[in-house]
Amino acid sequence: MRFLPIHPLPMDTIFRHCFLVNFAVKPSALRRHLPKHLVPDQYGPDAFVSIVIALMERMRPSFLPVWLGTTYTQVVYRAVVRLGEERGVTFLRSDADNAIMVAAGNAFTFFRFNRARVDWQISDERIGFSLTPTAGKGARISAEYDLKGGSQLPPSSAFGDLLTAQSFLTELYTAFGARRNGGNVEVVRIARNPWVSQVIMNHSGDYEAMHSGHLFSQTEARLDSI
Repeated sequence: MRFLPIHPLPMDTIFRHCFLVNFAVKPSALRRHLPKHLVPDQYGPDAFVSIVIALMERMRPSFLPVWLGTTYTQVVYRAVVRLGEERGVTFLRSDADNAIMVAAGNAFTFFRFNRARVDWQISDERIGFSLTPTAGKGARISAEYDLKGGSQLPPSSAFGDLLTAQSFLTELYTAFGARRNGGNVEVVRIARNPWVSQVIMNHSGDYEAMHSGHLFSQTEARLDSI
C-alpha cells in the first residue's frame, strides 16, 4: 500500500543522451504485466515496449537552482497503453545508478526502480552503454550505438516511416499507474519541448529483459527500431 503522494513536486531535468529501443511484443504477453484498467495500444497486430536509456542531467524539484540537481542514468521499460480513449505509457521496470534517486523514485512514483551499475563510453561517432542490476538477474543491457543516424527505418520495422514511428512511440505525455480504492488512477503528466528523432542502426545490442523471461521470452518480443 502506498502512503506517500504520487509526484508531490514537479521535477525538471535535461535528457542529455536519450535512446528509445523499441520492441514489438505480442499483445497477450504485454497484458499479463498490465493492471486491468490499462490495455495495450496496438499498431497493427503489435503492442510496443520502449526501453528508454537516458542520461538525466541535473534532475531536481522545479523550485531548486540547477546546481542542486542530480545527474544520473535512468533506464525505463515503458509500454504504450490506453486508459479509455487516452493514450499514454506505463512503466514495467526502471533502473538507475543513483541510490537516492532509486529510493525517492520508489517512495514517490510508480516507476518500479532498481539499483544498477552503468557505464557510458562516448565518442564523436559511437556511444557504448552497459547496465548490470546490483540485485536480481535477467535485465542486463550491453549495446553500442552508431551516432550517424538518419531517417530510414530498418525494413523489419512495423512503421512505414520515421514520422509515423515518432508519433506513435514518442508523442506520449501521460504515465499511468495503479487504480486506487476510490477508483482514481495514479497519473503523472510530462511536459517537454519537442524531440527531433533520428534512426540509429542496431550496431550491437543485448537487452536481456526482453528475451530472458524476466519480462518477455524470445518468442514474445522482437526489436523494431532504435
